[in-house]
Amino acid sequence: MGLHALSNSSTLSKLCDFYLSDIISKNVLTVYEGWSVKRLASFFVKHGISGAPVIAADDELVGVVTQSDVIRFESRTPTEAELQRLAQFYCGPYGGELSEVEINRLQDKANEYCTVNSIMTPEVKSLDISSSINDACSMITKRNIHRIFITENNCLVGVVTAMDILKKFSSE
Repeated sequence: MGLHALSNSSTLSKLCDFYLSDIISKNVLTVYEGWSVKRLASFFVKHGISGAPVIAADDELVGVVTQSDVIRFESRTPTEAELQRLAQFYCGPYGGELSEVEINRLQDKANEYCTVNSIMTPEVKSLDISSSINDACSMITKRNIHRIFITENNCLVGVVTAMDILKKFSSE
């Protein structure tokens, strides 16, 4: 049974009896916006996760990044404007131009040079810990997302995934 079917079934009344605090994962792994995409990909593999909240240097929650973001980044070709910005970054506003070989080298190493901040989604989907599982199901299905970050007094306290919800009700 999919999550969308779950939110439309007779189980709906059951959903209202449970709260996110019943299924929350409190050990949230976070990533820093300044990490390279290469480091991020290694982090996902090492921890067996597919996404994480992004934290700034001051520990502010600034976004979310997923494996899909990494794949999209690694499979795309930079635009001419992006290549020009890259050349200006490395050569300065009055410096020379990069050769085609240098540009190709930078493209090949992009996952080492580009940061999480450049591929993350800055909009974070969150619910308060006192919200019902039904609220989470509605948000997940309406916004086509896989995880919701859980807050308490506007501070990150955990995460609930679509899989957490399915596991809860498959054991009921």
